[in-house]
Amino acid sequence: MTDVVMIVIYTSIFLFLYNYLFYPVFIISLSRWFKKDTRVKMLEDNELPAVSFIIAAYNEEKVIAKKIENTLAIDYPKDIFQIIVVSDGSSDDTNKIVSGYSEQSVIGLHEDERKGKSAALNRGVELSTGEIIIFSDANNDFSRDSVKELVKHFSDKNIGAVTGAKHIYGSSDRQSSKGDGLYWKYESKIKQAESDLGSITGAEGEILAIRKSLFKPIDVNLINDDAAITFSVIKSGHRIIYEKNAKAFEEASKDLIDDFNVKVRMAAGAFQTLTIEKKYIFPPKNWFSFTFISHKVLRWFAPYFLLLMFFLPILKLERIDMLMFFVLQVIFYVISLYAWLNRDKKLNTLLYVPMYFTVMNLALLRGGIRFLSKNTQSIWKKAER
Repeated sequence: MTDVVMIVIYTSIFLFLYNYLFYPVFIISLSRWFKKDTRVKMLEDNELPAVSFIIAAYNEEKVIAKKIENTLAIDYPKDIFQIIVVSDGSSDDTNKIVSGYSEQSVIGLHEDERKGKSAALNRGVELSTGEIIIFSDANNDFSRDSVKELVKHFSDKNIGAVTGAKHIYGSSDRQSSKGDGLYWKYESKIKQAESDLGSITGAEGEILAIRKSLFKPIDVNLINDDAAITFSVIKSGHRIIYEKNAKAFEEASKDLIDDFNVKVRMAAGAFQTLTIEKKYIFPPKNWFSFTFISHKVLRWFAPYFLLLMFFLPILKLERIDMLMFFVLQVIFYVISLYAWLNRDKKLNTLLYVPMYFTVMNLALLRGGIRFLSKNTQSIWKKAER
């Protein structure tokens, strides 16, 4: 008789390993075997398209001046570089600080009502004059040549959007710094491979360039605006690629609890996206849907695989392999709990990584529950800067 419990355990193990290990190895290897010369030369100043640089900011008085200074310092002709800051709903001095840069042609938009990031981006695009729109957050720094690195790809008419590389500043006093830093290095390798083979599966809203002609107003009820943009561009028949030399740097969350809350919200948004785009994704009908399921969907379901992998072996402890598997997991989670309780201290990587992995999967689990409870408001509590 077929042992259903063992089939579920082994299937869960396979799908979990496929997402975190097998797919990354497969896609990176495939990109190396079939990689073409994807180098694109930088455009001369007289070839550059007009750009509108849009920053969505809510109560960002601590960082907005630094962000504007960083943006003004970007190497791009000023006569074709429009800077727009949308600070709707801000109740601190964000709008006042932005207004102080009006003589440097920084456009500030402010309404008293806070309607969420998607509404802010829509407002910014409506006023924009550039051929290319670049979206950025208020708390990151762009490398000086980042905009040129992004826009050089739009000479290819098949490219609809370009996303840059997200980097996390190393900081010993920010609990998420090490974990976020390692995670984005891992993600960068996968994104580059996906980009080389076609399109990435998810744009980064912190550093994202898109043809204005392809931008469609984002539903203000959506949580993940960058996911909405990703599907809009892909459905238009264009590619979204990754440019590792266009760099955005930001600080990690001060406290892992802040990081946890951010990822809960993103996970709820992920399931929202999955529900909206399910007919395009399932069954996998093209290369994008295959990579999206492999990279994104299975990642969002990883916590459920982990639960099955932990609890089902309890039913099979008479088997030595299941007993050892269960004991190893208990040890892993005990290490994670110990590290969590001591997260204010400087943790060894062998302690930190299990803890960070566990916390982030708990955030995915919580986000799924939040989605099922229909708590999908697009306005969220901002992490402490």
